[in-house]
Amino acid sequence: MLLTEALKKLRAVGAISPDKNSKLDLWRGMSNMEVAEVFHKSGGTEMALLSTTTKLDVAVHYSSGGSSSLILKLNTSSAMERGADISFLSAFPTEAEVLFPPLIYLRPTGKVAKDLEIGGRSITVVEVVPVLGS
Repeated sequence: MLLTEALKKLRAVGAISPDKNSKLDLWRGMSNMEVAEVFHKSGGTEMALLSTTTKLDVAVHYSSGGSSSLILKLNTSSAMERGADISFLSAFPTEAEVLFPPLIYLRPTGKVAKDLEIGGRSITVVEVVPVLGS
């Protein structure tokens, strides 16, 4: 509960920033993961905190090391769809972490890039739109 409240307050800072209404793609890299068909149809909810980054190369790094690589591309068009930038709190500030509170719903856009070649690796990229609850 305390983390969720803290993220709400940090998101409020993003809501008054000059780029609050600009498009920003966020990335989540995962290794040894594949997307179930049901997710492609109806999306899903992350029950825990959801860590993302503004840097594709960071997501590629986190998706490597397994037999399959998956990257979620979170399309956001305003600060109302984003988590909180916690780079200033991070032990790894160069990873440009944006953290979402628990219970974020990820609505698929239907766009999937299968076997995208990034850095010599085959990666599946699934585009989603994050929907924050109240």
